Amino acid sequence: MYKEGAAKIYTKNAFINDKARLLRDISVAMACINSEKSNALDATAATGIRGIRYFLESEFKKITFLEINKNVYDTLLKNVSSNKVDGDAVNQSIQEFANTSKESFDLIDLDPFGGIQPYIYDLMKISKDGTLFFVTSTDTAVLCGAHKNACMRLYNSVPMHNEICHETGLRIMIGYIATIAAGFNFGIEAYLSMSYKHYMRVHLKMNRGAKNATVSLKELGFAGYCNNCGFRNYKKGIPEKETCKHCGSGMELSGPMWLGSLHNKKIVDDVIAITDRNNKLTNSDKRILKEISDEMDIPLYYSIPKLTKRLGIASISPLKVIESIRQKGYKASLTHFDNNSIKTDAEFDVIKNSVLESSGR
Repeated sequence: MYKEGAAKIYTKNAFINDKARLLRDISVAMACINSEKSNALDATAATGIRGIRYFLESEFKKITFLEINKNVYDTLLKNVSSNKVDGDAVNQSIQEFANTSKESFDLIDLDPFGGIQPYIYDLMKISKDGTLFFVTSTDTAVLCGAHKNACMRLYNSVPMHNEICHETGLRIMIGYIATIAAGFNFGIEAYLSMSYKHYMRVHLKMNRGAKNATVSLKELGFAGYCNNCGFRNYKKGIPEKETCKHCGSGMELSGPMWLGSLHNKKIVDDVIAITDRNNKLTNSDKRILKEISDEMDIPLYYSIPKLTKRLGIASISPLKVIESIRQKGYKASLTHFDNNSIKTDAEFDVIKNSVLESSGR
């Protein structure tokens, strides 16, 4: 018997990853914030832990569980019954269910093994205006560029495989969802997006309407990275071949990807308060969520160790660099993507000078 939140579940024949508890805690808190909603779909149910927790800990009082594996489905039925959940457990694939269901959902939670691309199109068919769309991807090797051709084939995007790949990978994932959603006349709004361990998790809201879809598509673009000096930039819209304005080298382009907001700060702070109150977060989990709340919501971060290596100086604290940048009148913050990296609105030359100053040069 495994206990998490208010749920007690059997795990026979079904996989449960206790290391992903924080992600489930966050999603339950997100559901609590959106208390006007009513029905939820746990699209990749397994033990049913996510849907059961939505029922027991939020105002979502009608849950539908999908599980394609018959042996796992039997365990799911037992857990739904033992936790006295009002809902339906269905032994079908997402594709079969989405193409036969007459119901649309206020919340859809997708946590598949591997990539998300086989499921997004069909889940759009059972979404509606205001649907909360919570999605996990574990194919980080693809999104982060270790398998470049796979990312181009599956996500129609060129990835990066460098120190900022976790952010560009997350943005490629969101961009893919935004593109598919636009085909169904949905725009997307990011509530909380994060890279955590080997997961990428996004919490989105679907906004119906052609205008909303167009607005979201205008948030797509490309990121550029100079492999020679480390300069990076980003630009919405159609890419052009670029030369690094700092060293003259050709820029590596990655995308298309989402270049809009990753978070809604108020929602993130509400999630932190609810999650900590209900689930007693560890200090590590608190730190991660605080970093998400405090980090600048702009594309692309700078790795301080990469910069110091390129500049030929010893390692320094990112906090010292942040302080130096702020003293020059710019904004800067740490980022949850990498503890040794920063986000800032300062120009690249200002960043490099702040790194040098922080090292005593």
